[in-house]
Amino acid sequence: MSLIGKNRHIFSYKNKNETGKKYINKDFEKTSSYRTNFSMAVFENTSFRASKFKYCSFYGARFKSSEFIGTNLKGCKFKNATFENCVITSANIKKATFKDASFHHCFIIGINKDYFKSAIFRNCKFYDNYPTLSNISPSLLKIIEALRSNDIVRRSHTLHLKKGKINTLTVMILSELYDETELTRLLPLVPNYLTTQFYTTSYLTHLLKKIQNSV
Repeated sequence: MSLIGKNRHIFSYKNKNETGKKYINKDFEKTSSYRTNFSMAVFENTSFRASKFKYCSFYGARFKSSEFIGTNLKGCKFKNATFENCVITSANIKKATFKDASFHHCFIIGINKDYFKSAIFRNCKFYDNYPTLSNISPSLLKIIEALRSNDIVRRSHTLHLKKGKINTLTVMILSELYDETELTRLLPLVPNYLTTQFYTTSYLTHLLKKIQNSV
């Protein structure tokens, strides 16, 4: 659900018990949660962009195809939590603990691996910075720029960032799944298949798969 035009306070959790709850396709952008228990909760296709989850507990929580971009996770506890196909970039994990947490096929940018003490990593990739534009061909770049005119795509922040920048990380993730010929064929068709606002790269990849199977 989009937070545009909505009161973000109703999407924030302070001193609550949310144990075992499920959050599917949830948008926590710019929300603020504090000292809430999310143990054993499930987060799927969820965006935590620019949100605050300070001193919250996520014991045994499961995060699938979710994105932590500019997220403040100070003092959070992720013991035995699992992260699968997640993106973590520019996140504040000061005083956060990840004892026996496991990360599977995640992309982590701008955070040293040593900060995730006692965590387990499988097929994860760490980058100091976002990938550069040099690996994106002019033809593909032109298609991505054209998609900026679509309001739903632009507001998702999956392909486009502020100040006219391209989300090169998303392009890199897509390039691992599709070759350039397929991307140049499928991406222009995205607006024709959109029915709701989305917020994660995983949603975009699922949509591209749907398009590929129907054309």
